[in-house]
Amino acid sequence: MYAYISGILEELETQQVVVEANGIGYRIFVPGSILQRLPSLGERTKLYTYLNIREDAQELYGFLEKEEKQFFERLLTVTGIGPKVALGMLSVHSVQQLAIAIATGDRQTLCRAPGVGKKTAERIILELQDKIDKDAIKLSDSTAPISNRWTSERMEALEALQSLGYSSIEAERALAGLEEKDSSSLIRMALKNLSNHRK
Repeated sequence: MYAYISGILEELETQQVVVEANGIGYRIFVPGSILQRLPSLGERTKLYTYLNIREDAQELYGFLEKEEKQFFERLLTVTGIGPKVALGMLSVHSVQQLAIAIATGDRQTLCRAPGVGKKTAERIILELQDKIDKDAIKLSDSTAPISNRWTSERMEALEALQSLGYSSIEAERALAGLEEKDSSSLIRMALKNLSNHRK
């Protein structure tokens, strides 16, 4: 029904925003990972939206990128996965991280999202693994600078930063450009970047 909503960002909470468009305020649920990418209150924003209709409610879910919305919709095709769980997964991990985890059968990574247990993770992998474009993931990874490839050390560092309370977006930005080979060095350098950024 709504492909996207473009308007003024009026309210901003943990996992929801209010965007005013043509005099109407739309309350939209968003993944926590995009909050830092949103403009300041009072500025214009554009969210690609998904309308979830239930018997007792109509809920809008919004994303800054079409890719995020498309992956959200793909997650909803999995048996037992509802909008809140799918949103939680995109709050903890980026689309690229989820795609890699599903393609490689990484249940441990999927289970870090709220509401995703071992059986749910296995079901996600079973139902989506063949639908993930593995060639695109490999191409994206191989054409990236060495310092930005998702090696096991970088994934370990990313997960460590997230366990300390940083969002996936914050952690990815802090790790960008770092060329340390072992995870402990990556974590130390990333924390330094985060500290400098917040000063």
